[in-house]
Amino acid sequence: MPGSQNLYDNSKVHEAIEFAHDNNRLVCAICAAPFILGRKGLLTGKEATCFPGFENELSGAIKNEGVVKSENIITAQGAGVAWEFGERIARELVGCEISQKILLGLQWKK
Repeated sequence: MPGSQNLYDNSKVHEAIEFAHDNNRLVCAICAAPFILGRKGLLTGKEATCFPGFENELSGAIKNEGVVKSENIITAQGAGVAWEFGERIARELVGCEISQKILLGLQWKK
């Protein structure tokens, strides 16, 4: 913070999130940023995670895991799981086999 609050205050961010959500595209948020999705009501009935301390903003969608995918939304707790967050996004975009090749090319082992 205040990075996530600045994102929340930006109308272009809201437009991008709404476009992605309305068109069943991926919506991804890490660290405190999932609170934006919670405030927008996009986490109702879904599971999500965030940086500790922001759980009350997730509309009850809390799951205490590093990275969580629920429908078209991927959330992550913070910098400590950034690799897993990126891999989960890549897996959704290009499939498991290619995402694993990308990670191995980065010398990251799961």
